[in-house]
Amino acid sequence: MRYSLSPFSPARSGSRRRPGAWVRLRWLRPGLFALGAVVVAAFVLYTLLVVRTLRRDAQRVAKLYAEKILPRAYSDPTITPGELRLLFDLIREMPVAVIVTDDTGNPVSWKGIDVPDTARSPQAMARIRRVVEDMDRSMPPRKVSVPLPDNRSLQMEIHVAESAFLRRIAWMPVVAAIVTLVFAGIAFWGFVQIKSGEQQALWAGMTKETAHQLGTPISSLSGWLEILKEEAEAAGARRRRADGVILDMSHDVERLRRIAQRFGQIGSQPELRVEPLIPVIDETLDYFRVRLPTLGRDVQIERNYRAVEEIPLNRELLGWAFENIIRNSLDALARVEDIALIRVTTDRMDNYVRILFEDNGKGIPAGDLPRVFLPGFSTKKRGWGLGLTFVKRIVEDYHGGTIAARSGGAEQGTTIEIRLPLG
Repeated sequence: MRYSLSPFSPARSGSRRRPGAWVRLRWLRPGLFALGAVVVAAFVLYTLLVVRTLRRDAQRVAKLYAEKILPRAYSDPTITPGELRLLFDLIREMPVAVIVTDDTGNPVSWKGIDVPDTARSPQAMARIRRVVEDMDRSMPPRKVSVPLPDNRSLQMEIHVAESAFLRRIAWMPVVAAIVTLVFAGIAFWGFVQIKSGEQQALWAGMTKETAHQLGTPISSLSGWLEILKEEAEAAGARRRRADGVILDMSHDVERLRRIAQRFGQIGSQPELRVEPLIPVIDETLDYFRVRLPTLGRDVQIERNYRAVEEIPLNRELLGWAFENIIRNSLDALARVEDIALIRVTTDRMDNYVRILFEDNGKGIPAGDLPRVFLPGFSTKKRGWGLGLTFVKRIVEDYHGGTIAARSGGAEQGTTIEIRLPLG
């Protein structure tokens, strides 16, 4: 079947992008991300510098401990008991890990490791030996000779390394980065939720107010129609013509009433009923069929329907979504030189119904595809750029489906794919 293109939909004589919310978000989101990355990087860098300083100080203390303090405590025969107590007090307080082994490698004493100094089990000894191997890789052991009463000496090795506390501090930058990123993610999620809530409230308020504002003139028009009907009954010979005018006006008033009803439903949670899908699509196409006067060219509409099951839907809102898509297709076909074509296809997939709206119009540039459903985005000189935004809200928020736009680029046509769940 062929229908003429309607002049009431403004032709896209030029591709002019209208600034909208997406323009601000385009730079706001990368800016916030970059700022957050700078803050995290600065925090991690500062933490690394602090940890490096602590580790350097600990290494100096460990070297002093191994070269000066421990050798004197174990091997200096001139040290007094008071000095010895002082040295061991210093040993206990120093932020280093120490293990003393005999000439056969058996641990004699230790501190600053994750093994109690009273443990003597085979498992504890084996663990201490593994710690000794790790210590020797970072700092060579210090050999000391401990004199014995019989003029013999006991050969011992002192193994020194950073304490467990300092080793844990080495992980502080990583932990700090993870905590910061988690906090930033939670904060961003909260911001998105708050923003989404504000937008939902704005949508609801705007649509309810629109429905309220439409209600008054619709009621007035209905009253005037009743008066015209009464006048037509007394018009005699002119009644037939008046009846035609009244019928057309009645249809338009009913159309306005349905528009108000749609706005009222989109501002609240609409009711879904299990109904056939095909009649909803046909109703939309038939609506355009009777309102497309001749414009010197034709539009060919193909209906490729495959049998689909009844699905939960809101007839008014889903019809409104289809209407917006068809109207956009008609706008895009205004400058097509070849045969203007709109193809509507339905088929059943796994657990959903797929609906394809295809046209061979001007297409959508690849860079604009991610923004076609954002409020305020439009390539037309007129309009608010809200049509596809309403479509997305109707399909995804109210019907639990998905919607996507595809295009081969400029002058390559556009495909809108809708998927609605079976139930």
